[in-house]
Amino acid sequence: MGNDILKDCPELRQTPFTVPEGYFDSFKAANAVPVARKLSLWNRVAPYAAVAAVFVFMVAAGTFILEQSVPQYPMTEEDYVMFSDNMMNTIAYEMEYGTQLAEAEVSDEDIINYLIYTGVSAEHIELSK
Repeated sequence: MGNDILKDCPELRQTPFTVPEGYFDSFKAANAVPVARKLSLWNRVAPYAAVAAVFVFMVAAGTFILEQSVPQYPMTEEDYVMFSDNMMNTIAYEMEYGTQLAEAEVSDEDIINYLIYTGVSAEHIELSK
């Protein structure tokens, strides 16, 4: 087919690069036996300590966020009415509640009889003042 240049010029088959004397001998000696690394206690425990620190941080941050977003006391029905966006409902509720008390005409004696009937002690009444 064609001329084979490597057959025609044997100088081209020789490599122009050389390796320094003893290079591979010192290379083998340096890498033949791996040196065992002695790990200190902290180097062995550090990854676990880092994971634990991240976990503690996440729990603390989550607890803080929940504490800030959840009300401290449960809301009652009256609270929902008072915080209602519809002010007319709140006014109507207050008017109805006030009217019921005025129309009831409950005397002190009726209250005393009710408390005696339900078994409320005088000490409980005194402590609630």
